[in-house]
Order: sequence, then structure tokens, then C-alpha cells
Amino acid sequence: MRPITQLFLCVCLIFTSCSNKGRTEMFLVEDLSPKETHPKWTELFTDRYEITPLETTSQCLVGQIDKIRKYQGHYYILSSNGSSILHFDNNGKFVSALNKQGQGPEEYPRIEDFDIYKTGGKTEVWISDNQSLKIYDATRFSLIRKITYPFMIHKFKRMDNSHILLVTGQNKNILTLTDKDGNIITEYLKKEIPYIMFRPVQFVAYGSDYLFQLGISNTFVSFNKQTEKFRMGQYVAKGNYLNEKQLLELFQTHGTDFIMEANKNSYINNIMALGNTIWIQTHQNGKNYLTKVQGTQHISTEFSYGTTLSSISDTESDNSLLLYITPDRLSEYGKEVSDKFGNTITGNMEDNPYILEFFE
Repeated sequence: MRPITQLFLCVCLIFTSCSNKGRTEMFLVEDLSPKETHPKWTELFTDRYEITPLETTSQCLVGQIDKIRKYQGHYYILSSNGSSILHFDNNGKFVSALNKQGQGPEEYPRIEDFDIYKTGGKTEVWISDNQSLKIYDATRFSLIRKITYPFMIHKFKRMDNSHILLVTGQNKNILTLTDKDGNIITEYLKKEIPYIMFRPVQFVAYGSDYLFQLGISNTFVSFNKQTEKFRMGQYVAKGNYLNEKQLLELFQTHGTDFIMEANKNSYINNIMALGNTIWIQTHQNGKNYLTKVQGTQHISTEFSYGTTLSSISDTESDNSLLLYITPDRLSEYGKEVSDKFGNTITGNMEDNPYILEFFE
């Protein structure tokens, strides 16, 4: 996400003094009332898009996708319940795989989260295995080093100054910022079970901030990459979306069944952004909506989980909005589909998924 230029509540941060709370609230959208408008995908996203087929061989069968990270034109795919990461180039050709599940010194029991970074001109693959962060060379996938912690870690994001923002599981607070060696710098957000909901993309980049959502509430914590300060905010200023207090009350009343009770309410499930545009997944009146918010325009459509539209929340890219199409979902696109090389996609059921990207 890039510098914000449009004058609108959804892309310009609006600050409202809340003296009774002793904090500043940040809102992204003034109001949100999604309705089905049956948009074309080029209206729901952008009219600049391309489809990249992923090479399919016995060495690189993708399986169930846990997360896709696009970095410098290459695609890294965590699949098969955190067992391996497959690396494909910008044309979808298979490059290599990190497949070291086990208990050895260079192995991991399971990949909880991963990201791609460049250090000293070399690309690295970072993973969280709950016990540590392990850093591998992206070419040979040899272990470079690991960072151990005295507590369980789940999700992470490394900053440009090598500080690391963590979602932790056993501390008094959910968010922990450490230095490159694992030493704690600061902590934030008292741990409450309903606030911890693991997502493929836990920290959503928005301008100079990363946003961490409190469960399925309308509330988030923003972390500024430059100042390294935390601040509370809300996605939608108006409306009856569950806030963090209501979510906590549901948990205190209904225990582990709080999600079933939450489904009787309206809530925000996810947010994605590209440039000056954001997409919000909401649940209202028993239906799921994906809404594009751009300037003064809102474009919404209903969707179901397990479809191509729902895959938008499984991916992260620096320069595109990324989804993936499995061969059995090609009919969802609504017309004959060609890849970026001009080839018609026939949809062999054994093929790996196709990467669908929309650009500004």
C-alpha cells in the first residue's frame, strides 16, 4: 500500500479525539452498508489483470493452499497444512521447494507463518514454527540462522530496521516487538482469547502502518513502521459491526460457542488494500459480502468461502491484489479464460492453481 492521495474517509485517516478513553481513534471508512450489485470482476477489482499458470509436475504439486506471498515477481506458496513452501518464478515456472518437516536442527515441525525478505542483497525465506523464527536462503533453502524466543510465537512481520513484530501466544500481551536477536522492545494489547484469530495475512499493510484486527471485531491496532507506535482504530465509523467489547462479552457469555453467536450479528472478517482502494469482507444477515471502497464509490457482491473470491484473504503482494483459481473453479470467472501468454486455459483437473492478479 502506498502514499495516500485521495481525499476520502476510507483512504485518509480520520482522527477523532476521545478524551474519555484517553486515546485517539482512527477510522478507515465512514459508513459501510453492502448490497449485492452483481458487478463484473473488472468492476469489483480493476480492469488491469493477468493470469499466471503454475507449472505442474510431480515435484511441485501445490495441494491445499495456506498462504501465497508474491515478492519481486516470484510466487511463494505455503501448502499442505504448513508442511512446505513452493517457489515459482514470474512466469509460473517451478524454482525450488522448502520441504524440511521434521525434528532435526534445520527442520521444522510445522510452518505457522512465513514471509520473504532481502538481507545484504540476498533473498531469504523466514518461517515461524511456533518455537522460533528460522531463516533460509531462498535459492537452496539452506538454514542461515534462527531466532529463538522464551515464549510461543505465531505470526510475524519484519521491519526495515530488522525489528520484528510478533503475535505471541503465552505472554500477557498479544503483540510483541523485538530486536533482530529476539530481545523484547515493547508489548501491546492485553491478551484476550477472542482477539486472537490467526489469518494467513495477519498484519495488513496500509500506508505506513500495519493493521492487526482484534478477532472479527470492527477494532484494530495499527503499528506505524517509522515511529513504531501502536494505536487503536476502527474500520467503519458508523454501523452496527461488532466492536472489541461486544466480542469479548460474547466470549464471556458463550465460551467457545461465541463464534456461533457472532454469526447472528454483523462483523468484519478481513480487509485488503491496493494503493488508494480497500476491500472489506463482512458478514451481515447471514450473508458474506466483499466490498470495494474507492473514493466515494462502494461496489459489493455476495460470496461464499471456498470460492475464488474468498482466496483474496489468503494472499499478500507488494504490487497487486492477488487471488488464485483452482481448475474446478474456472466457471466462476464467467467466460473463456486466457493466461498472460495468450493461451486458453482448458482446466485440467490435475493442474496446479492459476494466479489471478489485479493491478492499479
